[in-house]
Amino acid sequence: MKTRKLGIAAVAVALLFGAAACGGDDSSTSDASSAPTEETTGSTDETSAPAEGECAETYQVGWANLDAGILYYRDLEAGLQEFADANCWELIPTDAAYDIPKQIAQIEDMIVKGVDLIIAAPGDREALVAVYEKAQEAGIPMLSSGNNLADGNEALEIGFVGTDWEVEGVRQTEWMVSKLADGDKVARIGGVGATQYVQKRKAGFEKVMGENPGIEVVFNQDANGFNQEEGLRLAQDALTANPDLKAIWADSDALALGAVLALNERGISQADVLVLGSDGEPIAFDQIRAGDGVDYTIALHGLQWGRLTAEVAHAYLTTGSTGYEYFIQAPTEGVSADNIGDRTNEDLR
Repeated sequence: MKTRKLGIAAVAVALLFGAAACGGDDSSTSDASSAPTEETTGSTDETSAPAEGECAETYQVGWANLDAGILYYRDLEAGLQEFADANCWELIPTDAAYDIPKQIAQIEDMIVKGVDLIIAAPGDREALVAVYEKAQEAGIPMLSSGNNLADGNEALEIGFVGTDWEVEGVRQTEWMVSKLADGDKVARIGGVGATQYVQKRKAGFEKVMGENPGIEVVFNQDANGFNQEEGLRLAQDALTANPDLKAIWADSDALALGAVLALNERGISQADVLVLGSDGEPIAFDQIRAGDGVDYTIALHGLQWGRLTAEVAHAYLTTGSTGYEYFIQAPTEGVSADNIGDRTNEDLR
């Protein structure tokens, strides 16, 4: 909960009055001129300016991370923590490890603690509606980042820092299609869960592929997790059934890196099969530069995303408004050999 710290002058006044109360003459006619004054001691007003290095106010902010095992979410948290350290926040992070009941329980615990605001990356657009309602009933604002609730529940969120994942799916798929020819075969390795990220990116993929009937989608399956093992397993299945694949479209860089391993296992040249991911993993950037592995990724700029999310939350805490409409566009970009240039991995966080 929000707390206020006294400046040094105010603390000194409190100590002086405390000493007077604990000893000395009991007379009520003591010389008024001997009492400390605002001129000599500083204001006794609790709202006086704090001393340098002290916080006028501190805020407890909960962060309900969906999965710290995913680089994007780790970077998002790093951006939040960076802001918290500089702006008198006590950030209370949790990690659901993509366990939706666990994430709900973690948010419920924050509500019980009475934090000032909760930032969440909801792992299920429907399942978290009830806990957002609980927060609203308790008077605790909820800010969504990365994912948000199902359409129609905007009143439960003070805002959504994110992107249009269908647009991102379209962007990734259009880049792939621009490198292919009619008759080429592609595989999609989808993500897991009922998040807006997975659902809308898939819609973007299907929209573009529907507009390009000459390119055949011969494999389209969802993974059981966002990890290289799942990317390897599904890419092996796709290549076994379709050894002449020309592209593998994946819902994350981890899945894409697993697909690269599958190609290497079979001795298939990286020049013969495009591999596309999303997130902005450093190793994906490294492979893009080398031209040996992942060919394209959506850089989500998680660190920058976290900073923006914190700024929005802080504006609400201090003014009662985010300063934006409901939707707040986060920084994203498609990265390939076409545009990576001389930027470092740190530049691309």
